[in-house]
Amino acid sequence: MNGQKSRAQRREAARALAKELLRAERRKPSVAGLDSGWYLGAFVALGLFLAASKNGSRVSTTVLAAMALCLVSPIWRSVFVQSASSRAGRNSRFVGLTLVALVLLSLFGAYVWPPIRRHTLTTKEQASFENALRLQNGDDLDVQIACPSDDEKTCTYAQQYINLVGKAHWNVEPYVDRVALTRALDGVTIYRRGGNKEYSSKHRDAGGYFEINEPHVVALQNAFDSIHIEPEGGTNPDLAEKVMVIYFGPEREDEAQPTNLTRDIEWATGKHTGRFPVQQP
Repeated sequence: MNGQKSRAQRREAARALAKELLRAERRKPSVAGLDSGWYLGAFVALGLFLAASKNGSRVSTTVLAAMALCLVSPIWRSVFVQSASSRAGRNSRFVGLTLVALVLLSLFGAYVWPPIRRHTLTTKEQASFENALRLQNGDDLDVQIACPSDDEKTCTYAQQYINLVGKAHWNVEPYVDRVALTRALDGVTIYRRGGNKEYSSKHRDAGGYFEINEPHVVALQNAFDSIHIEPEGGTNPDLAEKVMVIYFGPEREDEAQPTNLTRDIEWATGKHTGRFPVQQP
């Protein structure tokens, strides 16, 4: 009797040991595939590639997708996931950790996302620009569009805005004026009359009063903002009272970056409160 009980106990112990060995074997990371270190290495390499260069959005999307795939194996093989007591627990931890990784990866993607370069505006962008401009009557102004006299690429880009401003029912000259400014800025600059011509000719830091909350200026800034361009504001003592010049200089590195005019108008229109924003050089 004792012998039979002893054999039964040994069989039960052997069965329990076999089950434990089977569970341990299932928890071991597979050696058939690549080691997690290779995936993490690829992930870091792709991240450095994005951070070091400003590629097009299609390339950036592809690289970010590849980075996400590189995280699948390391997350699944992590101690946090594999230490769960059941398969359901491992799956739950894997999904949770993957979601956290995707959120962090999305934040990284937003940081390194390439700026929008100058291009022929799409139909949707044209509509956004025109609709924003139509909110303000512009037939009491004479709008001139200008560009550097020796920059054919910039002048070609500026040409498309003549039709957009005209379709918004603003008075605009039907040609791009090629000019040579003594202090031309990169990007887009809205010029209105201001300053003293004699004083400006003798002082490099001369300026003039620029009415940041003038309805035409606000409407034009909003129109450019709708297509992810932030213009700057400036004064020119040679301009007539009812003349506005939209000057297209060489392209900025990122034309969606806020300018002094952006911050000033946001303050003037109540979007930002507090002290008047400090002008950036």
